[in-house]
Amino acid sequence: MFTPAFSYTPKIINAIALIERLYGQLLTEKLIPSISLKLSQENQILATHHSTSIEGNPLSPRDVTNIVLNDQIPTTKSEKEVKNYFAVLNKMFVLANRKVSLTNDLVVALHHTLMEGIEKKDLGVFRDEAVFVGHRTKEEIVVKHNPPFHSKREIEKALQELFAWLNAADDLHPLLKGGIFHHQFAYIHPFFDGNGRLARILTAYYLLFKEYMVVKFFILDDYYDIDRQNYSDLLHSADSGDSTQWLEYFLEGIAYSLQAALARLVDLKKESVEEVTGEKRVLVTPREEDVIEIVLDKKAIKTPDVQEVLLVTRQQAHALLSSLVKKGILAKFGSTKTSFYKLSPKESS
Repeated sequence: MFTPAFSYTPKIINAIALIERLYGQLLTEKLIPSISLKLSQENQILATHHSTSIEGNPLSPRDVTNIVLNDQIPTTKSEKEVKNYFAVLNKMFVLANRKVSLTNDLVVALHHTLMEGIEKKDLGVFRDEAVFVGHRTKEEIVVKHNPPFHSKREIEKALQELFAWLNAADDLHPLLKGGIFHHQFAYIHPFFDGNGRLARILTAYYLLFKEYMVVKFFILDDYYDIDRQNYSDLLHSADSGDSTQWLEYFLEGIAYSLQAALARLVDLKKESVEEVTGEKRVLVTPREEDVIEIVLDKKAIKTPDVQEVLLVTRQQAHALLSSLVKKGILAKFGSTKTSFYKLSPKESS
């Protein structure tokens, strides 16, 4: 059974308190739909850019934006990495809405999507041979991390134990469990490639389960991308078995990301101040926000899409869509039987 080891330091305790205060401040913000949409869209693009950048992807935020918005067809490996990461990120929200637990089957499915078109083999397959993390110099091979398991059977068992620990009810703060999981998944290194990106996605997925609206309100990856070497060093500091130093850094990163999100929110409000009139002041309900997330993922949706993802009746799905049309957030196209919904031109501009 997996059992983590760390110490409660003043830095960890203070960081958790700061995160809860900042996140509470974000939750109390009353966002008009246009600002809420912009914040969510920007966060998805930023998360995609920073997480792939950490792994050496050279594309700029503008390039990433063009690719994920289908303004540029991905042809190179770097472009496909970005497109795939964005696809997994969007799939994460659908899975979270369905309350799909983290399992080995889910991990291999997400890995397949993450690496499709990039690798020709080992898509969604746990490695079954040795691998190490490091680099070559002219004189030697520098090994930074040698994973503890090198067979598929051992990796499957280690991940099963990790997920059992993660999903078990206990008194450990979810932010700490998320940080420990982030390291442990990277430490096990279950695939030949894509482990870092998947570790960050799965950590965000777990926090979504714990009601921290990662990506929608804030992201995890921007802080790591500031100093990738420091991120790598502190992540691997927990390889010795003590996660204290890594957890201090992990929590510091979340606090940084929340502060950055609040600052961007101020800028978005300033940009949109002239729009905050009349019906624009109408706030959306949590369920309507869920529908908006589905539209952002699929670009165009029908009533059955809302039924399937939110597990509601056809009448409830229709009522949600109709409400968003009345608020000017969605636009309806087509006749009754073939109708579909997209973001209204004003909201998508």
